[in-house]
Amino acid sequence: RRVAITAGHQPSQHFNTPKSELNQKKAAIRNQDKAFKLLRDEGMCLTMHQPWASLLVAGIKKIEGRSWYSSHRGRLWIHAAGKQSSTAEIQAVEEQYRGIRGHDLEFPEYYPSSAIIGCVFVEDVVPSYENEEENSSEYLFICKDAVSLPVPITSKGQHKVWKLGKQEHSTVLDQLF
Repeated sequence: RRVAITAGHQPSQHFNTPKSELNQKKAAIRNQDKAFKLLRDEGMCLTMHQPWASLLVAGIKKIEGRSWYSSHRGRLWIHAAGKQSSTAEIQAVEEQYRGIRGHDLEFPEYYPSSAIIGCVFVEDVVPSYENEEENSSEYLFICKDAVSLPVPITSKGQHKVWKLGKQEHSTVLDQLF
């Protein structure tokens, strides 16, 4: 393919660049976009049942399983569903995690319901076969940097990953910083 160059005009800087170099530059831009997305807080939230919601924001639970995939990465707010857990159920789950993580764990003092209770950083969402931990879910949210809010924010949850309202988002951010 021939390109005519008129006086005073230079060909594109990429005109003579090999394709592999262009692909590397595009990949670098995509990686920068991904890093930027991970830094942002878009106010995305996941509703979970107790006691698992509180164990996740306490950093005891590190992986959350779901039957569906999510492209979300970065901060994810955790909403505790409205259903109260029985004392027996909480004790059984705490005992299960003592067996997994050891006996020196500090469990939450209470397990609030119908509230935004904290956040985690979703590092990745992977098919369960790519992870060594036993889990019956199809996809696993790999979580780190868990934070419990000092005061849970009463809220109605929604299905799957959902966006907080502006006022709710502002309120939870005020507690975080």
